[in-house]
Amino acid sequence: MKTEPFRLNIFHKLVMTLLAVSLIPLIGVWYAGSSQARSDATANISQHLIMTASGIATGITSWDEANVRALHQSARLEDIRSMEATRQTPILRALGETYEWAFLVFTIEPGGENIARSDDKPLTRFGERSYFQGALKGAPSSRQVLISKSTGRPALTIAVPIRNAMGGTVGVLAMAMKLDDISKVIKDTRIGETGYAILLDADNKVIASGRPDQATDAVQDMSSYPALKVDGIAEQPTVYEAGEKRMVGYARKLPQGWTLLVEQDYAEAYASLDRLETGARALIVLTAALVVGVAAFLAKQLTMPINQLIVVAEQLSKGEFAASIPGIARGDEIGSLARAIERLGISIQMAITRLSRRA
Repeated sequence: MKTEPFRLNIFHKLVMTLLAVSLIPLIGVWYAGSSQARSDATANISQHLIMTASGIATGITSWDEANVRALHQSARLEDIRSMEATRQTPILRALGETYEWAFLVFTIEPGGENIARSDDKPLTRFGERSYFQGALKGAPSSRQVLISKSTGRPALTIAVPIRNAMGGTVGVLAMAMKLDDISKVIKDTRIGETGYAILLDADNKVIASGRPDQATDAVQDMSSYPALKVDGIAEQPTVYEAGEKRMVGYARKLPQGWTLLVEQDYAEAYASLDRLETGARALIVLTAALVVGVAAFLAKQLTMPINQLIVVAEQLSKGEFAASIPGIARGDEIGSLARAIERLGISIQMAITRLSRRA
């Protein structure tokens, strides 16, 4: 059976016209508004992450600089320069008592052997430690995060060179300290419900972490962490994939060579924007459904009398004359068409009557 080709009728044309008239401006306004809303949301999220990181960084840097200043001032004392244990020990103990987070203050001679320390534990060798080697080579200050043998927990050691009156390095002064204060700042940092902060040392090992699922009783290497491999994350907050999650994060380099990373789930960060866009899409769908319904109603009102007139016209073509023609009383174009068909029927009847008489 041969099917007739699809043709656009009044209903289709009316629906397309109404959809175009109503949806094109609506979609245009939604697109422009959505772009601006996304831009504003991104700016707000970026500002929040940057401000959070700046606040943490300021506190950590101030804390670190205070420790370094104390070590530099102590390293200039003649008793410390003497590299004699009996002269150094009282000063080391005084430093340990002044800075309650420091559990060990000690000196190391250039060969790596321990000269004096603030506690009463046996002397040991520190020559293999990177903080000692960095300070011995002339670095103003050197740091290393290790598992402390004294506390069994991650600890930060800061070391500075001890120089004699001629400027030569005669040893290293170091302070091993607990990270409780820094850890508390990092753990107490919350960005929404899912945001947190992580502090890494120069080797990308964890100093402190606010991630709920991350242990803090071990020095973890995070060199392969996805956020640290994202280009541009240190310049501005960036969106990236971390495992099965989509994240937005910002990494800030600190003067000590450390990295401060703040992260938040993308879904939470952009939740308000997603709700706005979902509402806008629902409005567009609702508008389209309403337009189709209105178009169907209007098309029915338009096509029903036309279809009735088509039936009358087909009857006239077969010589069948209707007793009445619908729509004659209407004052619109359909009424004009109905009256024209009525006149046509009368003319056909008169013509048939004349032909019958002549026959």
